[in-house]
Amino acid sequence: MSARLMGEVAGWLGTAAAEGLTAAERLVLLIVAERANEHSRRMWSHRGDRRDDGTRITLTELIADRAGLTPRGLNDALQRLARRGLEVRVQIGTDTRGRPVFARKGHAVDYELPFLPASYELPPRPVDNGSPGPPERDR
Repeated sequence: MSARLMGEVAGWLGTAAAEGLTAAERLVLLIVAERANEHSRRMWSHRGDRRDDGTRITLTELIADRAGLTPRGLNDALQRLARRGLEVRVQIGTDTRGRPVFARKGHAVDYELPFLPASYELPPRPVDNGSPGPPERDR
């Protein structure tokens, strides 16, 4: 468990850069941070990660279970994070079309906490339509 990385994510979630993240996206980041190695930022599985029947659980299943997401819901959250530049899945290659590949037969998805951006892009300024804006404040 990395309390430092969890603190990093928790602090970052309060910034403008995290504005617009869904609850699912926030939970995914926190779950990955909780299990990530402090130096490599790579998420670890534990020997105790097992289902009730004793079979091992993958990191993907662990994240979905802890976040209360269906496999589809987790996939959607991961894709939304990736579009924001917060890819938590570790790419292992590319397909024939050049798209990233994160898993293949015999290799489950690995996860790592990305470095969180310190800033975000401001929305474009509104177009001046000639209407008066707010009054200037005294300096």
